[in-house]
Amino acid sequence: MKKIILGLGIVGTLLFTGCASSGYTNMKDIEILATKEVKNNNSPWNINNLYNKNDKSFFIPYQLWTGAKWDGDKNKKCTHQVDNTFYVGRNGDPTKITGTTKWKSPETGEVYDIWKREKLNRHKEQYFVCHDKGIGRVFDSRRGGRYSEIGKCKFPAGYGWKIGERQECLKTAIEITQIDFDKENNLTGIEFKFWYQSRKSGNLVLDHKYRYEPNIGMISAVKQ
Repeated sequence: MKKIILGLGIVGTLLFTGCASSGYTNMKDIEILATKEVKNNNSPWNINNLYNKNDKSFFIPYQLWTGAKWDGDKNKKCTHQVDNTFYVGRNGDPTKITGTTKWKSPETGEVYDIWKREKLNRHKEQYFVCHDKGIGRVFDSRRGGRYSEIGKCKFPAGYGWKIGERQECLKTAIEITQIDFDKENNLTGIEFKFWYQSRKSGNLVLDHKYRYEPNIGMISAVKQ
C-alpha cells in the first residue's frame, strides 16, 4: 500500500516528479506537441502511446482513476486489480480503492466486477464499474444506500477523448479541460468537469472539477 501526500494541482505534480509540467487546454497545441520526437522514451504514459494522430483524440487509461501501475497495453480489459490509498485536496482526505471483486446487484441480480472506494476519515463507501466510455458509480452508501444504472461516467476512460469536448454518458457528462505533460511528453495529469442529471429539472448540472495523476489517482475534487 502506498501513501503519498501531495499539494493541490500542479504544485503536487512538481513535488512528485521533480520536473516541470506544461498544461494544455486545447487540441491545437496538442497536435503541435505530438509532432515533437523524444528519443529513448518507453514510458506507457508518453503522448505517442496515448494520442491518436488520425482522429486527433486520446486514449485515457483506466489505471489513471485507480492509481494502479499501467503497462501501456490499450487492448486489455478495463478491469484490473488494485489496492491503493491516496490523499485528496489541501486537507489530504485519505481515500482507498480496492478490487476488482464480484458484486451482485440487489436491484437487478446481475453480477459485476467492481472497485470499492472508501473515504477513510468518514463513512462513505462507493462501488464503481468500468465500460468502454469510462468508469461509473453503481452504489453509494450515503442517504441509506443508492444504486445507479450501469453505463454512467464519473471518470473519462477509453478511446475518443478530446480537450474541450463534452461527452454525455447515460445521464452524466464529462469534459476534459486540461491535460499536462512533462518535458519528455509523458502524461502528468488531467483535469475534467463532471455533470449529473438533476432529478427535479432533468437537466445536466455541473457538479465537480477533478484532477487525476498517474500512479496516484485523484488529487483534487472541487465543488462547482
